[in-house]
Amino acid sequence: MLVETRSACLTAEILLESIQFANANLFSGVVIYMRITLIFPPNTFQTKPNMPPLGIAWLAAVLRSNGFNDVSLIESMANNYSNEDIIGLLKKNPPDLIGISFGTQIRFSAFDLIRSIKKEMPNISIVVGGPHPTLTAQDTLENLAEIDAVVKGEGEISFLNLVRAMEQGRDFFDVKGISFRDNKGNIVHNPRESAIQDLDALPLPARDLLPIEKYTQRTFLSKKRCTNIMTSRGCPYYCVYCSTSEQWGHSIRHRSPLNVLDEIEYLFKTYPFFEGIRFFDDVFTMDKKRVLAICDEIIRRKLNFVWECEARANTIDEEVAAAMKKAGCEFIDLGIESGSDKILKNIRKGITVEQAIRAAKVIKKAGIGMKAFFMHGLPGETYEDIKKTVFLSRYLFYELGVEGTTQGISVIYPGTEMEMLAKNSGNLPKDFSWAKPYKMDRSYPPLSASPCMPIFEQPGLTYEQVFRYVRQAKFAYFFRHPLHFLKTARQHRQTIKRWLFTKVQ
Repeated sequence: MLVETRSACLTAEILLESIQFANANLFSGVVIYMRITLIFPPNTFQTKPNMPPLGIAWLAAVLRSNGFNDVSLIESMANNYSNEDIIGLLKKNPPDLIGISFGTQIRFSAFDLIRSIKKEMPNISIVVGGPHPTLTAQDTLENLAEIDAVVKGEGEISFLNLVRAMEQGRDFFDVKGISFRDNKGNIVHNPRESAIQDLDALPLPARDLLPIEKYTQRTFLSKKRCTNIMTSRGCPYYCVYCSTSEQWGHSIRHRSPLNVLDEIEYLFKTYPFFEGIRFFDDVFTMDKKRVLAICDEIIRRKLNFVWECEARANTIDEEVAAAMKKAGCEFIDLGIESGSDKILKNIRKGITVEQAIRAAKVIKKAGIGMKAFFMHGLPGETYEDIKKTVFLSRYLFYELGVEGTTQGISVIYPGTEMEMLAKNSGNLPKDFSWAKPYKMDRSYPPLSASPCMPIFEQPGLTYEQVFRYVRQAKFAYFFRHPLHFLKTARQHRQTIKRWLFTKVQ
């Protein structure tokens, strides 16, 4: 490999981005003097930095490629910034426009930040985007007068056009993909912007604006320092609990294998302390031919790194698993959700228990590590369904040797069918607002990483019952297989203690 200085790499990258956007008829070729600051707000429920926020870094790259050169990015998690720290940074170098991206779990931290910014700097425009504003545009604008506009869904084109309208002093009525207030205070929802079909035309995320050296995520098995890339957008499935497709759409779009490997090579040249890659796609294995092509290209370029990804049980076969292992894949996250075929059908997961077991066997046979993810309290679930899920989890762990299984409690996200079911059943009030604090009338075992997320409950199966049933089923298995319990008691002592001693009214 050629050894390049970081500055040379960045210069080459920016030039490449300009060429790519010129080909896509998006590059303006004009330097525009408008100061823009993008913010990833603090997450009060997470204590250590995870992965770079690629979405907001992509926005920065698109802005720079279109002449907006004065773009900065404040990443609160890796820098351990509080809202007060962010206000201090903004006052030192006040921007003309602030963009803030956030999800539902950190919405209240983001709301507090937005109100503080507007109070301290009332003349600065604030635009929000990301998963939560996308799915709650009406509710967010109704409850936060400090927000000037919401960018919905895939934001690169919409945000760029909104910034251009602001810079030119135009109104927002012709900017697709946004919601805003007109001059009478009425909330206007413009049509959605078309999805970007050619993802290869996008520039690389502006990682040079992020504190890359502070991201310390490591691979699950080999504990090698890794970073993330995203090679596709969209999901063709309709799971009742998931809001991903509302953000990216149901039509899945892929970057080409050559484009993906070019980014990987760039990352290892520019940041040599990374030894692994985490593919951040919702389902990396959706297109078998593309997965095989990526694996072939890794081998052809003689790249030596480990990588991880997420997969679905119905997208894994022996050929794919063998190719992935040969190309350096060492770990797969498999979302199974339930051990009951009835529940899998209820949530429209699109898989069966048999497929999940077969996929786990194929993954382990190929020599790849695996973690299985499960949820409890799903629509239509009973105690018998919970037992099936727990027993499948234990079977995968003890009989097939998967490296981990998780037992989560079903939470509600905006824009999902589960939210509608919760409102129809009375689990959530009809006038529920995601912008207002809401406390459910129940005891709260500390099993959720974000207590501001509403839990899905249904008639005949409360949250407390789910907790007790899961605990009962888990320990019934342990007592049936005491050697397994003793073998893992020390490794999982904190989890066992939490499940065993949490009191539920």
